[in-house]
Amino acid sequence: MTARSHRFPVLASLLLIPLLCTLSSCELLDSLQQNVENPPTVQASTLALTKRPSITQLAAYYCPTVITDAVLRLLCTVTLGAPPPTSQLAFQFGIHLTITNPNSTPVPALDVLLALRLFDGQQSEALGAICLSMCGSADPTCTGQAKPGACTSTQTDIRTLNDFQSRIPSLITDLVTGKAEQELRKSMIAAGGNVQLDLAFVLGLNQALAVFQKVAVSFVTDLLNGKSPTLAVPVEAEGTVFFELKPVGRFGVGYGPLNTTWNIDSTILN
Repeated sequence: MTARSHRFPVLASLLLIPLLCTLSSCELLDSLQQNVENPPTVQASTLALTKRPSITQLAAYYCPTVITDAVLRLLCTVTLGAPPPTSQLAFQFGIHLTITNPNSTPVPALDVLLALRLFDGQQSEALGAICLSMCGSADPTCTGQAKPGACTSTQTDIRTLNDFQSRIPSLITDLVTGKAEQELRKSMIAAGGNVQLDLAFVLGLNQALAVFQKVAVSFVTDLLNGKSPTLAVPVEAEGTVFFELKPVGRFGVGYGPLNTTWNIDSTILN
């Protein structure tokens, strides 16, 4: 587990001192000041691959495309089988977030930003990012779709969606259906409490297949030659959880970087 927290600038809250002390007691100011100086913390797990095809399925799919030798290409179907339909080549992954509020007042979570980088530093490197808006209990139609202004901030010490302009569109397409809406409703972090948030995501099928095609020649050739390769996919992730503290406003707490390796072998993970 990896944790990282950021201190929100206190200048805005200091400017509110005269107003707050006239509208309410300075005890309220002290409580808000404490929230600003002690923001929630976010702990995050590495990205766990929860669904993927086998390396043989990937090789059978790519073989007719990436093998240029005419003789070897004749072995594609004989050795690896017919190319599977793309529906069998889906990738899903999950992340677990623990959000802790050390303050004496509840703090609402607004958005969750997640970015992942596959094959970091290699020619096949690919960057994806997704922004989710938390739902709250009063919005029964919420699906997590980013609201206007979501995953943005004036802070300079956190990651926002604008920091990932070079991302591949829809490399991370959506939440996995099921209990996603229930997880997104865990938006209010009680005073002195914490929230356990489990989110599962889908890699865009066409985008993911285009990324893995860049490394396919090696494992396809190995399988055609009777070897049993494993494709190791380095994965790095980071992100930000955005909160609202009235009257100060929006601020973010970062998490990561989270590093792991997804290993794709002869088994099917689903």
